Amino acid sequence: MQIDQAELFLVRLPFASPQVVHDQTSDYCDTVFLRLQAEGLSGWAEVAPGNFPFLTAESSQSVFELTRDFLLPRLLKTKSVSESKTFADLFAPIKGNRNAKGVVDMAWWDLQARMKDEPLWKTLGGTKRPVEVGLVFDRNEDQDAFFREMQRVTDDCFRRITLKFRPGWDVQVVAAVRAVVAPLLNVQVDAEGALDPEMHTDTLYRLEDFFLSMIEQPFAPSDFVVNAMTAETLHTPITLDESITSLLEANIAIDLKCCRYFAMKPGRVGGHTEAKKIAEAAMANEIDCYGAFDLQSPLGYRHMLAMAVAGGYTLPCDIYRWNEVFAETPVAPLESSVHSESVPLNDGSDAAEERLFQAVELWDEPGVGGLPDMAFLEKHTLEHQLFSND
Repeated sequence: MQIDQAELFLVRLPFASPQVVHDQTSDYCDTVFLRLQAEGLSGWAEVAPGNFPFLTAESSQSVFELTRDFLLPRLLKTKSVSESKTFADLFAPIKGNRNAKGVVDMAWWDLQARMKDEPLWKTLGGTKRPVEVGLVFDRNEDQDAFFREMQRVTDDCFRRITLKFRPGWDVQVVAAVRAVVAPLLNVQVDAEGALDPEMHTDTLYRLEDFFLSMIEQPFAPSDFVVNAMTAETLHTPITLDESITSLLEANIAIDLKCCRYFAMKPGRVGGHTEAKKIAEAAMANEIDCYGAFDLQSPLGYRHMLAMAVAGGYTLPCDIYRWNEVFAETPVAPLESSVHSESVPLNDGSDAAEERLFQAVELWDEPGVGGLPDMAFLEKHTLEHQLFSND
C-alpha cells in the first residue's frame, strides 16, 4: 500500500473554562491531527504532548514541525508501507520525537482498520468489553469547588481518581480527600516526576498512611535506580509513566524492578506498534498497565482505549467530563455510564454483592469510530500542511 496523501493540522482546542495542565492554567490546548489517505480511505490520529515542553522534550508545536519537515516527506517517498514496522526503519535516523513518530503510526493503524471495515480495537487484537474509567484532578484554588467534585465522584459511582501531586498541593490534600470520599475509592497520586529524591523521600513515606492504590512517576523519567530503590521500600505500588517511552525503557524498568504498573499513552511510546510490544513484555513480567490520557480531543481518546483493550490492561483508564472541559470537539465524545458487577463476599459463604462502577462502551464502526468534523478543524487550525504523491 502506498500513501497517496498526508494532511497535518496544528489545532487549538478551546476549553469550556480555564484548565490547569502541568501546573499551568490555560484557556486551550494545542494538539496535532494527522490524516493519511490511501485507496480512497482516510486514517486519523491525534497527539498532544502539551502546549509547552514542560513535561517531556516535545510540545505540540514541535511535533507539528518535526512531522512536517522530516517524517512526512520520508513517508510520501516510500513506495509501499505494508506493515507498521516499516516506520521503524524509515524514521530510524531521526532520534527521539516519539509523539511525532507515534501520530504517523497511529494514523496508519486507523487506516488499516478502515480498510478491513472493523474497529481499531479489533484490528489491534482486542476484544470488546466495557472499559472501566476514573477521573483526573489537578490543582484547584477553590477548595469548596474541589471537594464538591470529590463528593460528585462518589455519587457518580467512580471507583478510581487520580490527584496531581506537587509541592503546595500534596499530603494535606490527599489527607483531606481521604476524609471525605468513600473508603473503597481507589485514590492514586501522580507527581509527574516533580519530586527530588534528596528532598521529598519523607513525603512519599507519609503517603503510606492513606492506603493509595499507586504513586505515579514520583521522580524524573531517567531516575530508574532511584525509582527501584523507592519501590523496594514502599508498601504503596510505584507506577511509571514518562519513564516509559519505548520497549527499551520498559525492559530497564522490568529488570530493575522499578514499579508494579505502567501508565501507557500511545503517542508517548511512538504509536500502537510499540505499545503492543510493551504490553507483551509487561504481561510476561506480571506488570499491570492502564491507559493514561493527556488533555486532547476524543479522537486521541479513542486511540488510547483501543490500545488499552488490545493490550489487555486490567486497571481503570483515564477519562474526562468532556462537555465540561471542552467548548466543542471535532469527534463525538465517548461518555461513561454506570455498570455493575457481582463481587463475592469474604465471609466464607457463596454470597455476593453488586458493586457499581463507571465504564465506557467501545464502538462498532470502522477505525476509531468516526471522522473529524472538517469545519471544526478549519475553524481552529493554527497551521496546516498537505502532502501528495500526485
